[in-house]
Amino acid sequence: MDYSKQVPAAERTLNILEALSSAPDGLSATELLERLDDMSRSGLFALLNTLKARSYIEQSDGRSKYQLGPALWALLPQQSLGLEPLITAFTTEMAQVDLAETAVLLWLDRNETVLLAQREGVNRVRAVYRLGQREIAENSPGGRLLLAGLPNQAAQQTAVFNQFRSEGAATQETSETLDIACPICADGVQPSAALQVSLPTFRAQPETVARLKKQVQQAASRISFRLGAAVYQPYGWAVGEPIGPNRALSQSEIEQFLHGPWSARLACVRADGTPHVLPLWYEWDGRSFWVAASPGAQWKQVVDETGRVSLTIDEPWPPLRRAFVVGQAHAVAADAVPGGLAGLRQRLAVRYLGQGADQQPELCQIEGWTAVQISPQRLTGQQGLGRA
Repeated sequence: MDYSKQVPAAERTLNILEALSSAPDGLSATELLERLDDMSRSGLFALLNTLKARSYIEQSDGRSKYQLGPALWALLPQQSLGLEPLITAFTTEMAQVDLAETAVLLWLDRNETVLLAQREGVNRVRAVYRLGQREIAENSPGGRLLLAGLPNQAAQQTAVFNQFRSEGAATQETSETLDIACPICADGVQPSAALQVSLPTFRAQPETVARLKKQVQQAASRISFRLGAAVYQPYGWAVGEPIGPNRALSQSEIEQFLHGPWSARLACVRADGTPHVLPLWYEWDGRSFWVAASPGAQWKQVVDETGRVSLTIDEPWPPLRRAFVVGQAHAVAADAVPGGLAGLRQRLAVRYLGQGADQQPELCQIEGWTAVQISPQRLTGQQGLGRA
């Protein structure tokens, strides 16, 4: 038997993955055909469909370019966190955050960082990296943050690593870029990945860097929140901006805050006078809150009787922003909901769980479900400790 033979289909599959790894912006089917001149169009689509079904490649929609997918990173050795939820949390947050510079997700594999995902900046001059790119961890601020979180490391005792732990951030300036990194902590304390943002040095003015560092810390905390963290205290330190004095949020600040990943707590009063409080996913359209009531939900019965509800939406770490809502709630017919009841449930799934969640049947079913619209009669916001 000749063991020197190679399998053409396997070679073509690897050629696709290698071509995509060299194209940070992805490649269309036409561009792949141009690069892989030994492959037919039908053969290419058969392999693309197979890889896409297994999440080794992905598309944001049916017409966009192909890019490497999360399943590829699950093959990395010593993988313990489960990289797909991490990548999904990053891409979901990056789709919502107002961040002008290029952001990357870094994961530690022994003494190297691996670039798992990227969201390119919107500026004409911007940093661009290659998915899967590896780098010695000590050579990047994100890598050093992750090394600082490892147990039994001699380097942990250095002043530099202690500074990383106390600040919860690291920066590094080269001749071309200034990089700012903050740890992502799935449990709120132990770094499991790093969010690193790069801006060209000619844009690295002190006020720009200070503002960007704050944005990176907030984005890293929200990604951690999406992964299940109840607090954000990397290495056990409370990081981020000081809580400061209690103050009212402006209407524009409230509007921005309501589009964050936070869930709401709905409160209503039962017929016997006892309170009923529960967490809910919500969608804010600038005028109303939209929520979905599951079959047999007790609070839906209370709403039908009184229509009076309150909502509280808050973040669990500094600067401790929160919004308070008092309003009227009423059930809305499925066909009167913007995008339909199914559309509402799909949007909520994507908002809280990321792209692809709208394809999970249990998150899309509408039988027995009811859409509820909450119209605020009073909407206020606070930051810091104090009044409610």
